[in-house]
Amino acid sequence: MSNSLLGAAAPSFDEPLEMLDACHGRIQAQIETLRRLAQHLPRHGADQAARDAAQGVLRYFSVAAPHHHADEEEDLFPALLASQAVQADGETAAVVQALIERILREHRQMDRLRDEVLSRLQCIIAAQPGECSEALPSAMVEDLASLYLGHIDLETRELLPLGRRLLSTEQAMAVGRSMAARRGAVFPEGERSA
Repeated sequence: MSNSLLGAAAPSFDEPLEMLDACHGRIQAQIETLRRLAQHLPRHGADQAARDAAQGVLRYFSVAAPHHHADEEEDLFPALLASQAVQADGETAAVVQALIERILREHRQMDRLRDEVLSRLQCIIAAQPGECSEALPSAMVEDLASLYLGHIDLETRELLPLGRRLLSTEQAMAVGRSMAARRGAVFPEGERSA
């Protein structure tokens, strides 16, 4: 049976770079929800729609976003640094190391601002209707959006293509296995052809 009616299949753990890229799309969707929430609160306060939106964003950024950073920091970066191309070429090694250092700095910046936003979302979730109209300033949301969207652009333009170019199939599979384990998921052994 054809998958044409279902659209493209979602990437699986045996495609770890594609999974990371797909996660970027989900992060962008959560950023858009935050933007809508920041516009909604001054007019409506913490009504049910605001609390539901805050709960969804809080859940995503409390679980999935930290997993995404761990996927990169604990698995992808070490695999890139261990790749044969990086080991054999000092210039490539310097480029990879500089990119990793930049991404790590951005992760720390994003984590700090994300934690501030998450604490405000918790306030919104616990609020009574009409309260918290000023709990999520648009400027704070735009600062977070700017950090995340710029970071996603960097990873999409530089990190993921580098991973596709430098990682062996075995290294990519090891990254995918670790990503699956981090989430308590089963790695799809043998489901896709290499």
